[in-house]
Amino acid sequence: MIYYADPRAFDDALLQRLTPLLPPEKQTAIARIKHLPARNQAILAWAVLVYALREQGFALPKLAQSETGKPYFEDFPLHFNLSHTDTLVCAALSASPVGIDAQTLTTASDAVVRRVLSPAERKLLAEADDKAALFTRFWTQKEAYAKQTGEGLSCGFSSLDFAPCAQLDAFTAYGCAFRLWTLCGAVMTVCGADDPTPPAEVTQQMMVSLVAQNQG
Repeated sequence: MIYYADPRAFDDALLQRLTPLLPPEKQTAIARIKHLPARNQAILAWAVLVYALREQGFALPKLAQSETGKPYFEDFPLHFNLSHTDTLVCAALSASPVGIDAQTLTTASDAVVRRVLSPAERKLLAEADDKAALFTRFWTQKEAYAKQTGEGLSCGFSSLDFAPCAQLDAFTAYGCAFRLWTLCGAVMTVCGADDPTPPAEVTQQMMVSLVAQNQG
């Protein structure tokens, strides 16, 4: 189950009303984010997760954190993962470990390309007409895999090679199922989700209803 929202469609006042619905520890952590757009994106990402849980009939479970820093719900049947960027926030719920990453289409410096892409990926990127789209696909694939495994950057991004899957929106690699979408000017990659249903959009009106239900 994948849910997404465009942060540009949400006003600051609504985001502040959504904040009390988040896990208390996340409210504290998000309040420390000084950059307002990033803070708002984080609020919205967690609020989308709360909405997704409500849609599946669940209240917000107790939040915990693994040794590698990956958040999870204690004594709960579903795994989750979140991501947010300037134009897209998203949340994934799955019965198995899941990773999700969203990035606005972007290019990268030569140094970053050398650090994160495999030799085969760098070759494809050099030949690509749309370098931003291809680099962003590779980046989100690696991030989603790292988040699914819980290894983070320690997995060694340049050792992961998605060149054979460069033009595929659904494939299996490294023992995991991957699916990609381009939404709101961003690429979103999900790794390990067990539900093939396309992403569902969460609108501002849906969030207004969520706040009203909580107040009721």
